[in-house]
Amino acid sequence: MAFGAYQLPQPADWQAFERFTRDLFAAHWNDPTAEMNGRAGQAQAGVDVYGTNVKTGKTEGVQCKGKDGRYGHSVTKAELRKEVEKALKFKPALSCYYLVTSGVADVAVQEEARLITEAHAKVGKFPVRVFGWDQLLAILKDHKKVAREHFRSLHLALLEVNAPAELIAICHQSFQHAGLFDRVDPVAAAEGFHQVHMDASPHFENGVLDVRSALALQRNLYRDVSAQLRAHSKATVAYFGITHIPLAMHAGSAVSTKQPVRLYELDGASAAGDWNPLLDSDGPDLGVKLADMGGPVGGPDAVIQVDVSARVAKADIEQTIDRPYRHFVVSIEEPKRGVVTHHDQARAIANAFREAVDRIHNENPATTQHVFAATPMSVSFRLGQMVSRTMHRSVLAYNYSQRSSPPYYWAVDLVAADSDPGQLWIAGDKRNV
Repeated sequence: MAFGAYQLPQPADWQAFERFTRDLFAAHWNDPTAEMNGRAGQAQAGVDVYGTNVKTGKTEGVQCKGKDGRYGHSVTKAELRKEVEKALKFKPALSCYYLVTSGVADVAVQEEARLITEAHAKVGKFPVRVFGWDQLLAILKDHKKVAREHFRSLHLALLEVNAPAELIAICHQSFQHAGLFDRVDPVAAAEGFHQVHMDASPHFENGVLDVRSALALQRNLYRDVSAQLRAHSKATVAYFGITHIPLAMHAGSAVSTKQPVRLYELDGASAAGDWNPLLDSDGPDLGVKLADMGGPVGGPDAVIQVDVSARVAKADIEQTIDRPYRHFVVSIEEPKRGVVTHHDQARAIANAFREAVDRIHNENPATTQHVFAATPMSVSFRLGQMVSRTMHRSVLAYNYSQRSSPPYYWAVDLVAADSDPGQLWIAGDKRNV
């Protein structure tokens, strides 16, 4: 259940409000060094929080109203003009000034801010913005880590309210075991929690995975999930993965789209190892697109490049695929870690991927499809669900490692039957699985 469905309460006091404002604007500016201006009792030139907006490279400042015993009240026009006059003395000069309150932003005060901004523009001074609690919450929607930090107890309570009665949790890992599933959704299943473990961490030593042994553990995934569903017919299936991308995709292809799956991501910024569900509400538009990069139509090989967490280097691909190939790229506007937070975002990426797979299949059903994906675990699993083991011929998902030569050193065929000699490809290795 998302925070957005509720009106979040204001912090209990002005000190907490000031800390919240600092964290919110640090995230809004993308400036982790944003800080409080001085300490209580010092002259602050009308600025409580300041930092650099990375989009402009210029300093901006915020004044939090409420420290004078009027916490939670609206700001007056006189107060606004007084604070703006102080802020004009701040060094270095501000490029934008915000006056924020935990109360309601008064229409007359916002109009006054616009008039001041208009006057300032004529003499090269900063614009003025007045934000009430509703405007701050609108910014907060884009910064869920700040929301979780300042409204943690409410976040957990909402998860519990929205919890499925029973949860079948696919817990999938292939790196060193570090208790990553000890805190898997502790409030998500009020009446039953049933784990399906795929733990290949014993086969991961010195940064190298024994892929054959790891893949062997996944051969019974569909059977194990089906058995749990027969025993718990009303349970929700969920996927918690911290594994190699081809293995996550293989897990997705095994479960397929026959069963709805709730997807989770490990919070890399959380020292406690929290797992966050992808949200059901509408997420920010990531600008998903599918680009046809050309290449021989209907040839024996096609590449699908998926750029979400990072951009896949074409030079790395061509160390593995050293022959002409059909080329499609699925990408988002700004590939980086942590951008996928909602189911509709993962679905949009997966749908674009499926369109590429189907276009290649329609051009020549015998074409081998090579997938090079930089994707979070939730999206990797969802991509695997898009591959049909009955329709598609051969779809190889490749693993990237800087330590390997070539960097894409092994791949799993998502369509091949378990134990099929072609299910696992390893560079320079002609052995069967």
